[in-house]
Amino acid sequence: MRVACIGAGPGGLMLALLLRRLGGHEVDVYERSPAGATYGFGVVFSRFSLARLRRAAPDVVAALLDRGARWDDVEVRRDGERVRSSGHGFAAVERRGLLTALTELAEEAGARLHFGTEADATELLGRYDVVVAADGSGSRTRTAFAQQFGAQVVPGRGRYAWFGVDRAFDAMTFLFADSAYGPVGAHVYPYGPDRSTFLVELGERAWERAGFTEGATKPPGWNDEQAMAFCAEVFAEHLRGAKLLGNGSRWLAFPHISGARWSSGRLVGLGDAVHTAHFSVGSGTTLALEDAVELARRLTEHGDDVPAALAAYEETRRPIVESVQQAAWASLRMWSHPEEHRALDPATLMLRLLTRTGQSAADVLLRLDPQLAKIGDGVTALPEGPVPSLVPSAGSAAPGDALLLAPGARPPAGHEGPLLVTADEQAQERLSALRAELPDRVLGLLVEAPEPAEEPVSALVDSVTALAAAVPLNIVAVAPGAGLPAADRTARSALAERLTATGTPTAYVCRPNELSQGWTHVRAARATAVWTTQT
Repeated sequence: MRVACIGAGPGGLMLALLLRRLGGHEVDVYERSPAGATYGFGVVFSRFSLARLRRAAPDVVAALLDRGARWDDVEVRRDGERVRSSGHGFAAVERRGLLTALTELAEEAGARLHFGTEADATELLGRYDVVVAADGSGSRTRTAFAQQFGAQVVPGRGRYAWFGVDRAFDAMTFLFADSAYGPVGAHVYPYGPDRSTFLVELGERAWERAGFTEGATKPPGWNDEQAMAFCAEVFAEHLRGAKLLGNGSRWLAFPHISGARWSSGRLVGLGDAVHTAHFSVGSGTTLALEDAVELARRLTEHGDDVPAALAAYEETRRPIVESVQQAAWASLRMWSHPEEHRALDPATLMLRLLTRTGQSAADVLLRLDPQLAKIGDGVTALPEGPVPSLVPSAGSAAPGDALLLAPGARPPAGHEGPLLVTADEQAQERLSALRAELPDRVLGLLVEAPEPAEEPVSALVDSVTALAAAVPLNIVAVAPGAGLPAADRTARSALAERLTATGTPTAYVCRPNELSQGWTHVRAARATAVWTTQT
């Protein structure tokens, strides 16, 4: 086949390389920027992403590791204290170095690369069998075909600025500091012997108070000197005289990009052109490379049947991408609401960071790093002593269990544990009646986790806090929802964290086989207590 790729980022170059190797297809890559021109600094990979990529292109991974940095530790710094965890496994490479390696390999494989060349998807469709949009989050192709892709672009609420620094930190380092405008955070990691990425985040409220220049309105390559000076001052004790470096560095809002479809006819998208995942989970480049691996495989496997190839590509990749996007949303919201964790001690903050996507449990983390058992007052996989169960009113409840009352049900005589009602239209009326009848009892509300996204979680938090203001509640129980397991865990942890941040005592309800995970959320101060279901 004849394939045109718009964009010579990592995803586009990997696709060109593999299409040549797997099927000997004719491939032209069109890139509007000159060869070697790029923004940003280091690109990070987890050990898991490297293992997946190594199966498809071992020489790409070898080139990456030869040119970059590797480390195992994560460090949190706040208020002059440091806490470190090991066993995580990361690698990073300068973005320019990654692009150089991929360019060389793609050209060696026979791909034709056209730098400094504008390309129009409509025109290319008249000359090629397949046209691939790999032109990044600012994709002109996606914009031109927005209706066909069902594309949605939602800007993030906080702001970030991407710098380099002329010193190699020795770990994935999370810095937390206070500024005149509010809390500020930074992700710092090495990508060479004397260079690190230094990515600074300002929460929405701090951004509004600061009134910094809107970087999105400036031309490419513009550096925000005011932003650089601000960040250098805030993090001076960590920089220790090292200099921040700019490369198109300015305050930006991270866009969440999704689409109902990734292809339209013979036009298909990959990477940030059709989906983004917040950089705090380090998956943007990985997703683009893995998209390229799958698309190249499907186009080669299905021969001339382009619709079947594109359908198989999306069917395979979409669930994986959406799972990463859900986890990335949970990570993003932690960084965009720094006031919610400002009071945490560094050890608790470390645990919250390691579990911010809602998927990790203490037993897994302790296998990676047994030393976590010594941070703070010690991380344990399970709580000491019995854990209350959430029991339906018709069930058999132990004295300390929480009882979920069915509509019209009366509290059984002698049961002294918490009494809960389900969040529905009658919840306030039922709770008011119970409060009047049993003024000293522990009363609560049971809510099910919604889908893991900002709007449904925020709406549920608002409705619960309004009810809690009208009828004093002792606890809100966050129970499993109807979503798929991974999405449900992400939503439950985020909802519990948000409710706890409002001052609402919160119980994380989990199935018995998820107790380690539920307990982890208590230890990370997302929830006040953990309860289990009976099955």
